[in-house]
Amino acid sequence: MRRLGIFFFYEKNGDVDEFITYYLRDLARNLTELIVVCNGKLSDQGRKAFSEFTDQIIVRENKGLDVWAYKTALDHYGWDRLCEFDEVVMTNSTLMGPVRPLREMFDAMAENKDLDFWGLTVHHGAEGNPFKGKHLYSYLPVHIQSHFIVYRKKFLQSRDLQTYWDKMPMIEDYNDSVQRYESVFTKQFADKGYQWDVYVKTDDLRDFTDYPLLVCPVRLLRDKKCPLFKRRSFMHDYEAYLNDTAGEPVRELYAYLRDHTDYPVDLIWKNMIRTMHPYDFTRNLGLTRLIPQQVQDPACAQKVRSERRIALAMHLYFMDMLPQSYAFAANMPPETDVFVSTNTAEKKAQIEEVFATLPVHHVTVRVVENRGRDVGAFLCDLAPQLAEYDYACFMHDKKAIQTKPGSVGASFGYVCNENVCKDADHVLNILCEFEKDPYLGLLCPPFPTHGVYFMNMCSNGWGPNFDNTKALMKKLGIDRPISGEKMPIAPFGSVFWFRVKALKPLFDYGWKHEDFPPEPLPQDGTISHAIERIYPFVAQGAGYYPAEVMSTEFAISRCDAMQAYAGGLVRPLARVFDCTTFGAAAAAAGAFASRRHFFRSYGPYSNSRRRRARNWLRDRMSPEAYKSMMRVKRTVFGPHNAPYEE
Repeated sequence: MRRLGIFFFYEKNGDVDEFITYYLRDLARNLTELIVVCNGKLSDQGRKAFSEFTDQIIVRENKGLDVWAYKTALDHYGWDRLCEFDEVVMTNSTLMGPVRPLREMFDAMAENKDLDFWGLTVHHGAEGNPFKGKHLYSYLPVHIQSHFIVYRKKFLQSRDLQTYWDKMPMIEDYNDSVQRYESVFTKQFADKGYQWDVYVKTDDLRDFTDYPLLVCPVRLLRDKKCPLFKRRSFMHDYEAYLNDTAGEPVRELYAYLRDHTDYPVDLIWKNMIRTMHPYDFTRNLGLTRLIPQQVQDPACAQKVRSERRIALAMHLYFMDMLPQSYAFAANMPPETDVFVSTNTAEKKAQIEEVFATLPVHHVTVRVVENRGRDVGAFLCDLAPQLAEYDYACFMHDKKAIQTKPGSVGASFGYVCNENVCKDADHVLNILCEFEKDPYLGLLCPPFPTHGVYFMNMCSNGWGPNFDNTKALMKKLGIDRPISGEKMPIAPFGSVFWFRVKALKPLFDYGWKHEDFPPEPLPQDGTISHAIERIYPFVAQGAGYYPAEVMSTEFAISRCDAMQAYAGGLVRPLARVFDCTTFGAAAAAAGAFASRRHFFRSYGPYSNSRRRRARNWLRDRMSPEAYKSMMRVKRTVFGPHNAPYEE
């Protein structure tokens, strides 16, 4: 059988990851010819990767999405040449796999000779049409999903198909693509009498979900011999999963791939870390580390202690907190080297006296310039001493004295210390997490949500720091996904564990204390706050991912707190708007806020027009005038007696 493959590819930088070549390697065995159409850029690496399979590579303007990429390939061949093939396969880089040979699918579908076109999977449609744009139907029809669709010779020869593609209008956006192509193609041609089918039969799941490949992928892979799965599974909005599931589909998918197939899951990790926001894939995969009370793997713990170099970096300023800092350091393994910075010779002497009995390998205390506080000391003075270590922890004596009442600031310190260094067994378990997961680069305590820090959830943890963090990423040459819509998995409070290699790009910058503003520091929006949020993106740039870490006791408290927040906010909302699902409640809240927001823009606080207006004023007003304006604003509108976040 003569078979042409059309492969559509888009990636921001034009780089081709191994999961694509893995897919094409099997697909090409079933093709006579292959043509690749790339929207936008194609790097030298990408061109070399595709050249393994074909010399037909078209790089075109990033316009028209997948529809016009396919049209470009069809036009390139022309209908006369296309009709020489028995089948034309159109697929793209949104699929991963295969987990079993694609030949099984091609051979099975070849048995049904009456088909005009066929595909891999079907979307079961919906009663209403959820997509914006020019609807051809008031509902979403049942349709073959466009990630894999095959035209037979007699279909290629039909005037209907040729006219359809010849007159295809320019596709402006995703909604336009769905409305004009993917969701309507199957029905339009079925209504004309053309025969179609899919390889993965899911009629028995019609009442279970409209999108089986995304919602129950394991059923399809295991029970229905589906050879491919969606890359989107790992980056799909977790909130969207919660409309139909308890959040388990992706964890089940990964476990199945790892334990029951030969698919190299490293290909997934490499692509996730390079291209996806960790806020998505760490939640979908449940990568938050819950640390139990006792050491879980004594052999691994012993290996770490004997074969890895471990360091603790500390910046100590408040001498009245020295006993707590000593207790923190005492939880480290005896093999640990401790590096301490402080700002005066008198404090240095106090620290050395108290730490003289610390049961660790070595303690070094240095006096450093008091500029940039703990972040400045960490990057300028402590980090250069960590280059030869494998795993390290950074902490400082967090007091949050500006937060009132004092219990709120003290509990912020508890959130950090409880989850990063609860006790000696907790520390060993954390070190084993790094040892067992070669892609883990950063473990951060969860962001605080109590008291005035509840604003963290309202601003996705950004506060006024989205623009300055993005600017710092550009300055450091870090190109990883960043969004004001998504919280960075960052060490709010600057207490965290890390793989030293993961932060090397940041450490190598050559920081100086002059890079930090002099005292008195603003409460928010400084380069220190940007650095606090850039750690996870640095780790990603180095090939690692960040995750949160919690003690099991804190995780219980956190779960109860989130249920309290949900009960306090969602219950009244659901009653007012008669909502029955999370998605409906979120949509109702968004619509309500949009109608009443002064700037007519509802969204994350960091990206709102209100926030951008504030940043614009801050950059153009004198510091005193800006502070006066904010004092008046906070007096009238709040938050009262506290910064937005610390």
